[in-house]
Amino acid sequence: MVRKNVEVNSAPDKVLYTDGREVTVTDSTLQVKNNAYKLNGVTRCGMQVLAPRRAPGIILLIAGLALLTAGMLQALPSGIVNNLEIGARTFGVNTVAAWAGVALSLLGILVLGIVRERYAVRIATAEGEKDAVVSEHKEYIHQIVDAINQAISYVRTSTASKYFSARTSTAR
Repeated sequence: MVRKNVEVNSAPDKVLYTDGREVTVTDSTLQVKNNAYKLNGVTRCGMQVLAPRRAPGIILLIAGLALLTAGMLQALPSGIVNNLEIGARTFGVNTVAAWAGVALSLLGILVLGIVRERYAVRIATAEGEKDAVVSEHKEYIHQIVDAINQAISYVRTSTASKYFSARTSTAR
């Protein structure tokens, strides 16, 4: 018969923070969905601001403005594309380019208006840095970071007190 040595905690971990769904911070672990991070392995924790990706909106806006300008200046030769007929109306290539430019510009402005800064709980371990939790809500991330820092200080304090009490008891 094979026996495994199992360490049994006498007291359950104290929950310092939970959002009731996917994030729980106890005095020894950070649980995010199915990932558990032992806090004694976390060397640093903080809030990171993740800048939004604005390039797609800027590209749409620039392309739209270029098309609008080309259409308004009648810069496109009329022979490159057949005229667009809608019902009884006929639209030339420059008119279509101008309206397409307006549409792309508005879409670019919409995309730029939608993207927001996001915030992350960034933890550093021996394996490197990782964004454990990412959200658009700054206060939510701030609460998690505070709970983790409180737990890390608890882990360091309790480890240090065990170390010092062991040293003082052996010195006698």
